[in-house]
Amino acid sequence: MGEQREKLLASRSAALAAKEAFTSQYAAGRPDRAVGLGVNRSGDDWAVKVFAQTPSAAEELPDHFGAFDVEVEITGQVKIR
Repeated sequence: MGEQREKLLASRSAALAAKEAFTSQYAAGRPDRAVGLGVNRSGDDWAVKVFAQTPSAAEELPDHFGAFDVEVEITGQVKIR
């Protein structure tokens, strides 16, 4: 577990840069997409996390961006009360 943590810490700045680049390319001006950064499903590297309101909002998104996985979750529309 310690090695994975060190690997994640060492690659954090590259992951943040990838997230920012992904956001500007795929989410800028798209209120139906939100982008975050998290650990991939296997827990051994970073992943760009995309939260899309609808399946159509998730269309045309890549499954990788640079060296990082892109993981998409369909969230439904946000309701503000």
